[in-house]
Amino acid sequence: MIGGALMAESLHKLGVRNMFTLHGGHLDPLLIGCKALGIHLIDTRHETTAGHAAEVIAMLQPGEVGVCAITAGPGFTNALTAMASAHINALPALFIAGAPPTRDAETNALQGGFSQLPMAVPVTKWAHKILSGDRIPDLVEKAMRIARTGRPGPVLLEVPIDVMFRDVSRVLFPIGEKPTEPARPAPSHRDAEAFLAALSTSERPVLIGGTGAITSGASEAIGRFAEQTGIPVLTNSKAHGLLPNDHPAYAGPAGTLATLAMSGEPRPDLVILAGARAGLLLGGRSNAIIPKDARILQIDIEADEIGRMNPVEVGLAADCAQTFAVLNQLAGERSWPDRAQWQAALAKARASDPFGLADPVCASGRLHPHHAAKAVFDAIDTDATVVVDGGEMTAWCEPLNRASRPGGYLTAGYLGTLGFGPGYAIGAALARPDAPVFLLVGDGALGFHIQEFDTMARHGLPIITIIMNNACWAMSKNGQDLVFGEDRLVAVELSDRPYEDVAKALGCEGERVERLEDIEPAIARAIASGRPACINIATDADVVHPITFGMAGTDPSKGKIAMPYYQNENG
Repeated sequence: MIGGALMAESLHKLGVRNMFTLHGGHLDPLLIGCKALGIHLIDTRHETTAGHAAEVIAMLQPGEVGVCAITAGPGFTNALTAMASAHINALPALFIAGAPPTRDAETNALQGGFSQLPMAVPVTKWAHKILSGDRIPDLVEKAMRIARTGRPGPVLLEVPIDVMFRDVSRVLFPIGEKPTEPARPAPSHRDAEAFLAALSTSERPVLIGGTGAITSGASEAIGRFAEQTGIPVLTNSKAHGLLPNDHPAYAGPAGTLATLAMSGEPRPDLVILAGARAGLLLGGRSNAIIPKDARILQIDIEADEIGRMNPVEVGLAADCAQTFAVLNQLAGERSWPDRAQWQAALAKARASDPFGLADPVCASGRLHPHHAAKAVFDAIDTDATVVVDGGEMTAWCEPLNRASRPGGYLTAGYLGTLGFGPGYAIGAALARPDAPVFLLVGDGALGFHIQEFDTMARHGLPIITIIMNNACWAMSKNGQDLVFGEDRLVAVELSDRPYEDVAKALGCEGERVERLEDIEPAIARAIASGRPACINIATDADVVHPITFGMAGTDPSKGKIAMPYYQNENG
């Protein structure tokens, strides 16, 4: 058996059934070995897309590790963005990269000339070059274990082409038919009791779930905890669907707390962060979501996260699912106050619609982005997986999401990557073939990987891509207007293109929509077709979402320019 075939056998033994890739000769023994074993190969048109598809698997199948194989040199560098995204979003993925022969080091070989591993080290949990075929099985098992153990994240195995093609006469450290899974850490009863004691003294507590709650599979346990304690549950943008949208305890996106603050109603006096990290997705340093004076209880498998940006009263360095199993056992031994009034206050804040009275059709004749997004979500089943890729349009979409399954609403997260959407959608279509997949994307973000319409068509993935087309980079355009004044735009304007024709040329269905009442029928036709489809919706470029005022910095005073995207010094 040659090295690549042995690697395929090792992956199969470890439960891998899908692998995302883009062909390169370095990979042939691995790819052929995978096909022979029944591992489904999904070849994309760009390595970044293949990496993003692997990155998202654990959000839809907790406990699983997505696998991406890319060739050496430019294939590797193309995938670095996906590695960085998986790293900062704490998502497990195995990247397998080709490399020139080991004997050709420092010879200016094809797709060589630089060291790949040092580039990967900052954005992976572990990066290793396999130098001997007899070590392939145990190093593949180690990589998979590192990716999903502790705080999840990406790992890289670099396999030189000579190791891929060379015969392997023996295996030094065989892996078992059923490799041992490391136990996931749970809190002690003493620490769990301290956690519950702190919660019992609060009047207006909330629980905010994040990625760690999804990837640990904590959804059901958190639902039971909310039912026992009456605590309202919110989610950051990486965790929508943690509880069903209509669950009595679900209070919507974490941004609901910012709406509550603007209404003048009392804010939370205690916040539980459950696998949700302080930072961008929870309002950063602004205290718009987490009040400055709120007590904090935190659960995170990574101890380094506990206490980031806020003092923590009780911190549990443990797995979310294991933690709530313990908390549920102990919470049943306590009595909890009726929190119906507090839940109602949050429900009222969540239901507010500041854009509902706006004219659905703008002066330009194009659709108001809020009304267009609302019509889209009204036409999507709550069991669907929705991927949202873009800048300002993501802010229009988030309050409207109705995800009812963990991983049902997928966004870029902390890296702020644009163009990740096709990869996430392809990964979702493979991970959840029983549910429809929708990609909601701005026309700017679509341009990064528009060629993936071909991937969707070739592999029969009935992903419905819905473009919010305002012919510009909306957040950047509106931000420039706010910071520098109007009529000084630079590098933010696009042209209104018939993207639906591109989709049709690449094997998909496609149509353009310009009227609000045509959105639902267009989506119904796309679903009925059973094929990948593109719906290009004309939206207005001049409507500014309130979040852009914050992203543009404070209002610039005379002679002073505010710093966009980050909190200003006087903020």
